[in-house]
Amino acid sequence: MSDRFTEKLRQQRRRRRWRIAAVAAAVVLVLAGAWAVWFSSLFEIRGVDVTGTEHLPAERVVRVADVPLGTPLLRLDTETTAEALRELPPVESVRIDRDFPHTVRISVTERSAVAWVDRSGTPWAVDPSGVVYRPLNRKPSHLPLLDVDADDRRVVAATARVAADIADGDRALLGDTNTITAETRDSIELALTKGRTVVWGSAEDARAKLAVLGPLLQIKASGYDVSAPERPTTLK
Repeated sequence: MSDRFTEKLRQQRRRRRWRIAAVAAAVVLVLAGAWAVWFSSLFEIRGVDVTGTEHLPAERVVRVADVPLGTPLLRLDTETTAEALRELPPVESVRIDRDFPHTVRISVTERSAVAWVDRSGTPWAVDPSGVVYRPLNRKPSHLPLLDVDADDRRVVAATARVAADIADGDRALLGDTNTITAETRDSIELALTKGRTVVWGSAEDARAKLAVLGPLLQIKASGYDVSAPERPTTLK
């Protein structure tokens, strides 16, 4: 009976030692893996790949991102890098991914133009939110000019929103719109082809305004007023 009890104790001790050894080995493996990922050159950054750019040079993206080559991938602060890239005017959004073992991938979405403004004789693209973000080589014939104070961000944003709403709701009307003018956010007007004008008012209620303007334009007139879409009128 004593021998059996002694053997049982030995087996329990052996199992305990194996468990301790297994846990110790697992800890060592975890620590080794953490060291390899966070501190060794096994997963160091060796290259940066940029996609999604059309007007913004990829070299400029790489320069602004300033990704530290030779740094382990997991130690890259992707949010700080993305924040720096979002400061570039043409960038609408950016995504940064770690592609193991050695590459940082930067996916850029550039802003798209819905209108343009004139700055000292140079046309500049304007996106739907009113951001004036890059100079153009020539005046775009397919986009309306925002005849506003280009430094008044609120008015630029309001008129750009109107241009975007027209682009989304009535592409034919966008093609007929030469200029969108405004001195304030509530005094927006459209200058159409054939010398016609549209009093738009504020940037609000675009869907209702577009719904009534279509039929209203079938009436021959020099001007149209949809600033109050529930009471649209023509102007002689």
